Amino acid sequence: MNVSPDFSLPLRVVAPYFLAGTFFYALSMGYLWFIDPAVSAGDMRVLGWVHAYMVGFVMSVIAGAMGQLSVVVGEVHHRYPVLFVWIAPMLGVGSVLLAAGFIRDPAWLLAGGVLIVAALALFAFDLFVTVRRSRRRTAVTRSMQWSTFFLGIGLAVGIAMAGGYAGAWVIDPLRWLYAHLMSVLGGYVLLNVMGVSTVLLPMFGACERFSDNDHALSFYAMIAAVLTMMLAALLQIGWLEGVSLGAALFSVLYYLRVVYRIFTSKKRRYADIWERSTAVAFMALVAALALALYAYVEGNGRYWLIVYWLLMAGFIGFLITGHLYKIVPFLVWFERFAPRIDDEEVPMIHQLLPARWADAQWGSALAGVAAIAVSLWSQSVWLWQTGAVLLFVSGVLLVAIIVKVLRYRV
Repeated sequence: MNVSPDFSLPLRVVAPYFLAGTFFYALSMGYLWFIDPAVSAGDMRVLGWVHAYMVGFVMSVIAGAMGQLSVVVGEVHHRYPVLFVWIAPMLGVGSVLLAAGFIRDPAWLLAGGVLIVAALALFAFDLFVTVRRSRRRTAVTRSMQWSTFFLGIGLAVGIAMAGGYAGAWVIDPLRWLYAHLMSVLGGYVLLNVMGVSTVLLPMFGACERFSDNDHALSFYAMIAAVLTMMLAALLQIGWLEGVSLGAALFSVLYYLRVVYRIFTSKKRRYADIWERSTAVAFMALVAALALALYAYVEGNGRYWLIVYWLLMAGFIGFLITGHLYKIVPFLVWFERFAPRIDDEEVPMIHQLLPARWADAQWGSALAGVAAIAVSLWSQSVWLWQTGAVLLFVSGVLLVAIIVKVLRYRV
């Protein structure tokens, strides 16, 4: 892999993605105070929270990170780099309007949805034509291409659902809910996570990198899961949903097997904030899978809320924040200090990260996620509010850390 500044976007272009993402993380965690553990999955407040978190935080950070990683891994320049200047503000404004549409006035849903679709469509278009020009064909480039395709499908379904909620046209949003979730979470987020893991987990964890063939079953199973769920929504065939969920479960379990092999091949023993965050993320994923099987057998909807919470705030949340602690310091160091390394003494990458702040953020986030999960089970209001406060503190700390790293100067 040729890590060259010729392929990278300037820091001033990608920094807004990380700043916006951490801002929405803090905002969404703070909004939890206004919800309660008795809430249902279909509550508009929950839908507003989910979209502020998933689009404002998750999608913004992924777009910024993939904007850098895609060209480095593919060893090719962005086809239309100027698009990344506009995507971040469009995502930010669209996320605010979409969340406000669910929480306050459904009339804003369509405006927010259109902005988000436009932003992510520009992102997907540039990523697709950029990766297509690359001569490298790896697990990462394959996951980027397929995830970009599923992102387009998820966006189309999402805008149709937003129009249905807003009353712009006649459509039953619930009919397409699982297809939307599977295409965005499984087809885009998880396929990206699986692909990027083949590079970042061995690199950041000082572990052995296995052959791309070891990841093929996870990719193909998730692709089959998404396509089957789309077919189930289109034809309204219930048993196809079960087939899709089974394929997705197999994909994730096989992916966890590969992750276990990667981490057990660790070449040197140490534990930093990235490793602790990654460990929490995968423990949350295993707990969510186990609870999902139990909830499916018992038919208890309350347990499904805990599953979704562990997946979003536990698995995705810790996986992204942990990688932010590696990616953002590296990008700052690579642009500001790497060119000066032969002329003067420069700081090491890990010195750019305020370690005590990161430890505090990790601890408060872990306690908050656990408190909310337990409150969903026990219906304890005070425990929910305690978790919301802890998570808001973790969000404020995360914003402060990213700002501090981006402004680092010697």
